[in-house]
Amino acid sequence: MADIFDEVSEDLRQDQMLQIWKKYRKFIIGFIILLICSIIGHQGFNTWSKNKLNAESQYFFNSLAKLEENKFKESIELFKNSPSDKSNGYSMLSTFGLAESYYKNNDIKQMISSYEIIYKNIDFDDYYRHLARFLSVIRDNVSSFDQLHERLKPILNSPSKLQSLAAELEIMLFINFDKTNEAKVALEKLLARKDISLDQKNRLSLINQLYGNNE
Repeated sequence: MADIFDEVSEDLRQDQMLQIWKKYRKFIIGFIILLICSIIGHQGFNTWSKNKLNAESQYFFNSLAKLEENKFKESIELFKNSPSDKSNGYSMLSTFGLAESYYKNNDIKQMISSYEIIYKNIDFDDYYRHLARFLSVIRDNVSSFDQLHERLKPILNSPSKLQSLAAELEIMLFINFDKTNEAKVALEKLLARKDISLDQKNRLSLINQLYGNNE
């Protein structure tokens, strides 16, 4: 008798499962399909991202090769048309490469504009933004003192690793634009700092000696 009840109970459970399946199978199948699609999509995205990164890397090094071969017009076109997203590393490197290509091609105004793209992009690390400012000033032979000094100020007023070098560059700007008194004050101030390297201190001391000889 117990066996009969067990068989009946089992049949009822099967009927219940069948009813539940008939009622919810569309949702269950939909959920399974969604789960499979999400897994495949995730794997596909990872593969796509990896392939995209490899393509961007190859494109960048091809552009860099043209620059190293002194084919500046070709490297300019390649760097300008970089397929990299505007906020990623290869985009920034390509813009540095573009600025370098313009500089080597004696197009200083376009070089300045290229560096400006980097230091105005808040998605890039501050160090590289300051580096772009620094290079745009040290290589700029067409802008006025005020323009150059204004461009340098964000580095001078920040705790950047490039701050002491920017302060040295400021001294050279004072010298180049015949601002002798400002140069001497800035020189003394920088020499008094404890965080400057020995090499920099030696350079500054030499500049100081040269000023002494010219007085």
